[in-house]
Amino acid sequence: MRGCFNVAMEQRRAYWDDTHLYEVDTEVIAVCDEPTSGIAVREGIVHPKGGGQPDDAVTVDGGPASVSKDDTAVWLHPEGDLPAVGENVHVAIDPEVRRRHAALHSAGHLLDACVVPLGFVNVGLSHAPGQAFLLYDVDGGTLPDGEDAKVALVETVLDRAREHVAAALPFGAEVDAEGVRRVTIEGLQTDPCGGTHVRTTADLTGIEITRVRTKKGQLKLSYTAEHA
Repeated sequence: MRGCFNVAMEQRRAYWDDTHLYEVDTEVIAVCDEPTSGIAVREGIVHPKGGGQPDDAVTVDGGPASVSKDDTAVWLHPEGDLPAVGENVHVAIDPEVRRRHAALHSAGHLLDACVVPLGFVNVGLSHAPGQAFLLYDVDGGTLPDGEDAKVALVETVLDRAREHVAAALPFGAEVDAEGVRRVTIEGLQTDPCGGTHVRTTADLTGIEITRVRTKKGQLKLSYTAEHA
């Protein structure tokens, strides 16, 4: 392992500040050999898998790279020889993939804000394309029993979500005194979150609940959404 001293202090999570920052020229601040060879860069525009959101699709100097993270940094793993500490590299992410991930993650927050007031508490989630879902325990509400009840629940949730989309509520984020980043839909909900998000709810389109399942006293809503 080479050059890994104080990496966490030197790497900036730029993806927290700007979801739509898709490329950057930045300095290599660490090169590591184990468990796999990789580099850490100062301007961290790459979102690593976590919180239900997948990795970004990444290139380093035009070549494909995979992504990992540990307690010290987000690591990029390009093919071929690694640049040295102090060199500059061009890091880019696929804009379409980033927008899709941000839309699904943001729609997950928005739908959750519409479901929780109905008497449910979130206990699981995924924001991955093709497999996004929200999982709930009952917290004073009632599980829908039968297709008519499921349809009514979906209509209620989607009606609320569409109202909030029309209102163009801003998404914002702050890091609290304990170092926890909290994402807020203005006037609606605040949650701890390290993901990428749209600028306002109006950036969301095609929000749909694609499946409703009740099992073992839990409610599971599968959903989809796109970036407008």
